[in-house]
Amino acid sequence: MSLEDIKSKIRRYPRLLGGVGILTTAGIILYELPQIKKFFAHYVEKKSPEADKRRTEYIYIKYHIYRESMRKLKQKQEDEKKWINVIINPIGKWWKAAKHSVAWRLLNIAQNGSQPERLKAVQQLVCMDHLKDWDFRHLAQICDARTAVSLARCGADVRWFMPIHMRGCIKNPKMLLSDLHVMLARLRPMPCVDHFFSKYFPEQDSIEDIHEFFTHEQTISLSTQDTDLLKEIISFLHHITKDPKVSAHIIRDGGLIHLMELRKIFADDNETLSTLCKVLANMSVVPDAVEHFFVSGWVGALAEWQQCPDLRLQVVSAKAMANLDHDDPNQSIYPPNVFPLHPRIRTRRKPKADIVFVHGLLGGVFITWRQRDRKRSTELGLYGKNAFYTSEADDVFLVGEQKRSNGKQQAKQSGDSVDERTKINANNNKAETINDPILMTSKKVEKPQLNISDAATKEFVETLRNEAELDSDWEVVHPDVPLNANDECCGMFSVPGNEWCNQDGSQEYTNCWPMEWLPDDYPDSRIIGIDYTSAVTEWSANFTKYCPCEKGQGHIDVRAGTLLERIAAADVGNNRSVVWIGHSMGGLLTKLILLKSLDDPDPKVQQIAKNTTGIVFLGTPHRGSPIAKWKQHMQMILSPSIEVKEMEENSPKLLEMHRRFMGCLHTCLRHVKVCSIAEGSPTMLTTFKFPLRIVTEESSRIDFGDFYLLKDDHLSLSKPIFRQSFLYQRLLHVIQEAVKDRDQPKDQDELSNAQPDILLINIIAAVIKSTKGLFEYLPRVAVRFTT
Repeated sequence: MSLEDIKSKIRRYPRLLGGVGILTTAGIILYELPQIKKFFAHYVEKKSPEADKRRTEYIYIKYHIYRESMRKLKQKQEDEKKWINVIINPIGKWWKAAKHSVAWRLLNIAQNGSQPERLKAVQQLVCMDHLKDWDFRHLAQICDARTAVSLARCGADVRWFMPIHMRGCIKNPKMLLSDLHVMLARLRPMPCVDHFFSKYFPEQDSIEDIHEFFTHEQTISLSTQDTDLLKEIISFLHHITKDPKVSAHIIRDGGLIHLMELRKIFADDNETLSTLCKVLANMSVVPDAVEHFFVSGWVGALAEWQQCPDLRLQVVSAKAMANLDHDDPNQSIYPPNVFPLHPRIRTRRKPKADIVFVHGLLGGVFITWRQRDRKRSTELGLYGKNAFYTSEADDVFLVGEQKRSNGKQQAKQSGDSVDERTKINANNNKAETINDPILMTSKKVEKPQLNISDAATKEFVETLRNEAELDSDWEVVHPDVPLNANDECCGMFSVPGNEWCNQDGSQEYTNCWPMEWLPDDYPDSRIIGIDYTSAVTEWSANFTKYCPCEKGQGHIDVRAGTLLERIAAADVGNNRSVVWIGHSMGGLLTKLILLKSLDDPDPKVQQIAKNTTGIVFLGTPHRGSPIAKWKQHMQMILSPSIEVKEMEENSPKLLEMHRRFMGCLHTCLRHVKVCSIAEGSPTMLTTFKFPLRIVTEESSRIDFGDFYLLKDDHLSLSKPIFRQSFLYQRLLHVIQEAVKDRDQPKDQDELSNAQPDILLINIIAAVIKSTKGLFEYLPRVAVRFTT
C-alpha cells in the first residue's frame, strides 16, 4: 500500500486523527511536567512564605493536666451508664429543648401575633432569666425593631439587644468632625446652620494618612479644641432637631451612626451624654424612626441608659423609648421641653391624672425639685450655670441655686467618678475646682433582716420594730409649719403620733422628689416635668446662641404659646384631671398657658384648661418682683434679659394677665383648687452677703383658695425637707382633692355657662383696652387742636 493510499484513508476519519493528536500532546505534557516547572521557576519570582505559616504551632499540655482531664472523661462515661442517669439525662435534655422552644415561640408571637397577644408575650419574655448568654444572642439576632422597643420599655435584660457595632473601637475625632461637617452642610441654606458654620465650624481641611479608628490598646488622645467643638455640635444638634423635618433629614442622612460615635467618645461624661440623649429624644418623634434606631444599635443603648443611676439619662432615654413605642396602647408623644417623670416604663392601666411641674427662672427638672439638704442653707449665687443644659455658657446676675452643694458627699457615697469644672468666685475673683457629681437616684435604706429561727419570737421582734414611736394621743407639728398657723397646731399643720415617721436621721436624698416620692402616693398618675432654657442677661441668653432669629423666644407670651403646643401634643388632660405646680416664673407660665388654652379653638387644647382641677403656686410673683428693678441701676453693666424686664414689679403686662386669670377663676375655672405658698424669709445672696426678698407676700397672695406664708426662703419653697413636711403634705392634699372632684359629676349649669363666661371676659377686656387707648390718644388731639 502506497503512502498516498494511507493518507487518503486517514483523511476519511478526521475526528479520529484529531483525538489521537490531542491525547498524544497531553501525554507528552504530563510526562515532561517536572521539567516544565523547573524551566519556568527560573523566570518566576518566588514569594517568601508568611512568618505565621513558616512553622507549625503546637499547644503543649502538661502531663498532669492531661491525666486529670482523661480521668474526668472516664468518670463521666461511667456515670452516664448508671441507671439513674439513664432516666434523668433524657429528661434534662428534653427540658432544655422545651425551655428554649418556649422562648422561640413567645418571640414569634411577640412579632406576629395580635396586639393583646404581643403585649402578653413580651411580658413573658421579660420574666425569662434562665436562658444562657448564647440564647439571648440568638434571640436578639432574630428580633425585630418593634419587639426590641417593647422589651426595652418593659425593663428587659440588656442581653436581649445586639451589642453596639464596633464597641471596642472609637472613631478618630478628625474623621468624625469631617463626617459631621458634611452632614450639617447638606442642611444649608438654613439660618441656624449658616450662623453656626460662620461662628463655630470653619471649612475642614483634607484628612490624609491618619488612623480611622482607635482601639482600647491604643492611646486615645483628644485635643481640647476637638472635644469642645464636638460638644458644641451636640448642643447645636439639640437646637435644630426640635424641628421634625430637620430630624427626619438627619436620620435619612445616617446621622444616628455619627451620634453613636459621639456616645463612644463621651462615654464617661454624663453631662454631654444627657444632651446627646435629648438629641435622640427629639429625633424619636419622627414617625418612621423606629427601624433606623434599631439598625444603628440605639435601642440597646437607650435600654442601658434607662438602667443608669444618673436621673438625667434615665428620664431622657425613657422619653425617647416612649416616642418609639408605637405598640403601647397608652402611648403618648413627648415633644421637646416635655419629660415623663412617671411612668417611665410601659404600664397596663391608663393614668387617672396628669401632674405637671413647671420650674422658674434658671431652674431645671432636676435642679428646682430637689430635696432640701438639712445640713446646708440655700443661698443664691451671683455666678452659676444654667440648669440642666450644663454644656452651655455661664449666666451672670441672679443665677439659680447651688446645684452642686452636696457634691462631695454624694460622690463619696456613690463611688462614681466626678467631672472637674471651673467656677468663678466673686469674693476673691479666683477660679476654684469643684466636683460635679452624677445626679444619683435615691437609695431606700432597707432594714436588716432578722436571723431568728423561732417564728413566734421573730414575729414579736418585728412588731416591736414596726411599732410607732408615739401613740395617737400625741400630735407632731410639721417642721416647716406656716407662720400663720393656729395656736392649737392641729389639723393640717400636724399629724397624729402613731402616723409620724421620724426621718431626722435618714440618709436618703433625692434629686427629684416628684419622680421618686409622688409615684408612691399616686401610682395611677402621670407626672410630667416641663423644662425650658432661660437667662437673666441678654448677652448670656444661651437659647439664642445658635439661632439669632429666636431672640424673641424669651417673651413670656411666646414661651407660653410654644409650651402649650407641646403640652397638647403630649395629650395632657385627655379625659383626666390636670394639676399644675409652678415655682416662681413657672406659676406665671402656668397662668398664661391656661388663658391661652381657653382661647384656643382646638378642643384638644381647650381640654387642658377645662380639665384643670388644681394649681399650686410656689413663690409666684403675680404682681412682679422687686428684684427686676435692679435693671434700673445695673442695666449698663448687666443688660437684663427679656424675662427679667417682664417680671418688674407692678408691670402692666403682669397686672393685665393677673386680672384676666382672676376673672377666669371666678367664672369658668371656679372649680379649680388653688393653693398659694409664699416665702417668709429673705434669700441670702452669696456674693454680696446680704439677704434679699425676691417675691414679696403681697405679690404672692391672690384672693382665691388657700394662702400660706412659710418661714422658708424663695429657693426652699420647691424643696421639701422630707415626705412628712408641710410643703409636701399640702401638695398631696391639693392633688387628692383635685382628683376626687374630677371623679364626681360636675353641675350641668357650670358646664353650660363656661363658654359664655369666657366670651364675656374677652368682650370686657377688649372694651377696657380700647377705652384705655382712647384716653391716651385724647391729649395728643387736644395739643394738635390748640396749636
